[in-house]
Amino acid sequence: MTLIVLPAVTSCYNYDQEESVVYSDPAANYINVTISVSASDNAFTRAIPNGGEYGDGTEDANDRENEVKNITLIFYQDAAGINTTNENAEVVSVLRYAVRPMTDNDKPTIHNHKANEPSGYDGKEVLYTTGNQKLEGTLLEKNKTYKMLVVANTFVNVNIGDKIKNVRDKLASDVFNGSGIGINATDFVMASETEAEVTMNDPDDVEITSNETSMIYYFPCIHIERLAARIDYCTKGAVYDSNYNGYKYNLGLTDNDGFCVITKVIPFNIYNGQEYLFKRVRNNWTDETPAITYLGDESTTNYVVDPKTANKDNSNTEQPVYLNPIAEMSSIYTQTMSSLSDGQTFIDDNGYNNVIIAYPKENTLMPSSYLKKYATGIAFEAKYYASASATPVTRFYYHYLRHQGELSTGDYQAHQWDDLSDTEYCSLPMNYGVVRNNIYRISVKVNQQGLQFFIKVKKWDEFMHDIIYM
Repeated sequence: MTLIVLPAVTSCYNYDQEESVVYSDPAANYINVTISVSASDNAFTRAIPNGGEYGDGTEDANDRENEVKNITLIFYQDAAGINTTNENAEVVSVLRYAVRPMTDNDKPTIHNHKANEPSGYDGKEVLYTTGNQKLEGTLLEKNKTYKMLVVANTFVNVNIGDKIKNVRDKLASDVFNGSGIGINATDFVMASETEAEVTMNDPDDVEITSNETSMIYYFPCIHIERLAARIDYCTKGAVYDSNYNGYKYNLGLTDNDGFCVITKVIPFNIYNGQEYLFKRVRNNWTDETPAITYLGDESTTNYVVDPKTANKDNSNTEQPVYLNPIAEMSSIYTQTMSSLSDGQTFIDDNGYNNVIIAYPKENTLMPSSYLKKYATGIAFEAKYYASASATPVTRFYYHYLRHQGELSTGDYQAHQWDDLSDTEYCSLPMNYGVVRNNIYRISVKVNQQGLQFFIKVKKWDEFMHDIIYM
């Protein structure tokens, strides 16, 4: 049966050029595109947190985080792809489609993965398909090779004739619908993780029905990733106690030995500016004209860049307006453990209870950037009880989100406000920061002296963070 594409789900139809595309084959021609949002359930090991593209491994997203409703496909011709130096490389076709989850009845697609991906990374990807869509009117021509970029769940203003050098610099103001606090986030904006390529050779797939002969061009599966990250509080070692309105950690064998209750979790220095639509890395911060790689893999020696990274200069005395400041402790971002919304807590693969705290945007630093001023972090309100009937002592502990780490044990000491240095800086590449499509999971070890944080950073596709002691 022929599938009919409604005008509402496609755009950029060039009526002037339609008749210039001539097909010698009398069969009906279709394209079929598959989109992959990776969600492997196998755990791999990123150096507590481990460096590089895959960090401490990967982790499932939930249905709300995986959902793709629509995609924009951007086609152009340039052998070098998105990193081209050709000033004249331009968009030749822009297609917009609604998508649906793939079913067992859908035919398998060409599905290639990165050569450096860990084994099993593609174990439980969530796949979406456009179904069969008419090739006619797309401006794509047989026997030609195209590069493809994809943006999902948002409208991106790209038109035929736009320069690729301008497309790759596109910015996104919103990376989901909602506040991003707790689980108040849906329709996550996603973009190409890697660039895809398709050659429009005559397809092997020919469907013959009583009505027509259909030639179907199945495109290689396109991998996309979320522009947002996620912060989790793992309650390993604690039990929720409604009498104390939080997660309770015993300091000894019994309550009489004292205990600590985590009652609030507050992220700070949340980036609220625009984010690059397509991920980019640069090789250093010393060259005036560093090498920028679009859709590049992260390593332990390069830097992921956000639109404000180069402005995170310590000579600026004012608090940046694009960050929610560390000292504000705004109730907007405070997550009170006694009033979590349904679905905000979940059991992870290790059997520990976790609380989703927030969905931050990318926020990366120069090596010299002061952490207190620029680094996204998390604060815990901890109430210490000498005994069950004692009046508690309230303390706040702070730590910046580690993206990579240099310690072998992965435990980092948290600090109270007066112990935070105004001039502590990042130093090593990507030790601190928030990068798209990563989960920053913090668990806590409590003693009489304070908190130690364990931080694990997991690629959302399954990106596993080790505990960081704060």
